[in-house]
Amino acid sequence: MFKYAFIEEAEGASPENYSFTYENSESCSFVAGVNDMDMAEELVKKLDQEGYELIDLCGAFDDERAQRLRKAVKGDMEILHVNYFPEEQKKLDALDSFKEFGVVIVMDGVEDTQKFELRNEECNTYVRFTKDLEAAKAAAKELTDQGVYFIEICSYFDEEKTRAIIDAVGGKVPVGSCGI
Repeated sequence: MFKYAFIEEAEGASPENYSFTYENSESCSFVAGVNDMDMAEELVKKLDQEGYELIDLCGAFDDERAQRLRKAVKGDMEILHVNYFPEEQKKLDALDSFKEFGVVIVMDGVEDTQKFELRNEECNTYVRFTKDLEAAKAAAKELTDQGVYFIEICSYFDEEKTRAIIDAVGGKVPVGSCGI
């Protein structure tokens, strides 16, 4: 079974109060918020011990912070972080708030799109697990119509697939990807 995690940095969040696990016949996915870098490092070490193979980090983690987390693991875990194309970064930088956050993840074993929410006073995260690019485009459009301020997508999305998500939302919200 493939073990995957998405970690976001959100004020007031911790894996104890801001997380969920989605499991199906082919994969186990853990999504969690952390309040700071020390908490992120603790979580990554724990996930390494539990056999997680891939961690995608939200856009709050830059190259330096991601490298610190890579150094904290003993196994072969891959750790990637969200990047934005320059035009998407400009849209992100113009935001006044990051409270409404969408995440789209393509994962093995998903038949119908799975919907999850994490909420606290500082951040509401809406996660969609999808089976393929077409379902991901529909999920991103639904999240945009719902009113998220920005969307981050997993490492499945290379440059071409990321641009397909940007097109699917009509460029209305910034989109960043762990796969670019």
